[in-house]
Amino acid sequence: MKFRYIFIAFNIIIFCFLLVIGVLSVYILGSEIALEFWQASRFFILLMFLVLVGLDVFYGLNRRLYVLLEREDWPGLSQYLETRIIQHKRYSSSQVRLLVNTYFILSEPASVVDLERRIAQGKPALIEEYALLFGAARILAKDMSGAVQFFSDRLDAAVARSGKGLCRKKDPRKTAWIRFYYGFTLLLERQFSIAAEQFVILSKEAKDPVSIGLSSYFLADILSRVLLDRGLDLQATAEDGRNRVGAALHTIDAWYKEATKLQTEIYGAILVPYLRDAGRWIYRD
Repeated sequence: MKFRYIFIAFNIIIFCFLLVIGVLSVYILGSEIALEFWQASRFFILLMFLVLVGLDVFYGLNRRLYVLLEREDWPGLSQYLETRIIQHKRYSSSQVRLLVNTYFILSEPASVVDLERRIAQGKPALIEEYALLFGAARILAKDMSGAVQFFSDRLDAAVARSGKGLCRKKDPRKTAWIRFYYGFTLLLERQFSIAAEQFVILSKEAKDPVSIGLSSYFLADILSRVLLDRGLDLQATAEDGRNRVGAALHTIDAWYKEATKLQTEIYGAILVPYLRDAGRWIYRD
């Protein structure tokens, strides 16, 4: 994507708009009426001019960033962002996310974990904001015990915020996915009993059909077989969850459509084989 062309196009559009108001209105309306029109529109004209100036200043300050993105120079981009974020301590939310995704493109999950530690000292709120990305880095780095602890801490914090009425509109879905990954990492660590507790909660209470479906699938396909004393209860919970997904997403195509949205995120890409298998299990009839 040529970002400079986008900025040039905006400049041309705004300039032409100002030209129409400032020059052509004289020929169309006459000088006296045009003057009255300018006076009536002066605040709007000033606003458009400030937008034009602000746009150009913004591009000028971030030109290097856009050039690196256009070239897909990921090593150069990571170095540039590290300088701005780590050395200059400019903890911009969008640039932190961009740096994390760049590390993933470069297959450097360990760098994401290191960035997390640095951000925890400078702007810890960003750890909560991008908890799923930072947690996914630990999974990809094969630090399962660290991932379990990370998601456990994030889940405790999310539940505490919820209990205090501090949840934002997006928090319930995000909290559900934090709980899911906590259960998922517990499953990978073979802590089956605690994992089952998390998936049971999701299967019964979650609103997002994909998290419900995956949780129910793990309960039915794995946990009911290894936790024999709870097998029948887990199977029953999984079946109820399966029915909930079927009521929300009536066909397997609808399931795959929702799953594809999740896969566009790094943390969702981890689940690709499980999303496929869960879809087959849910719509097996």
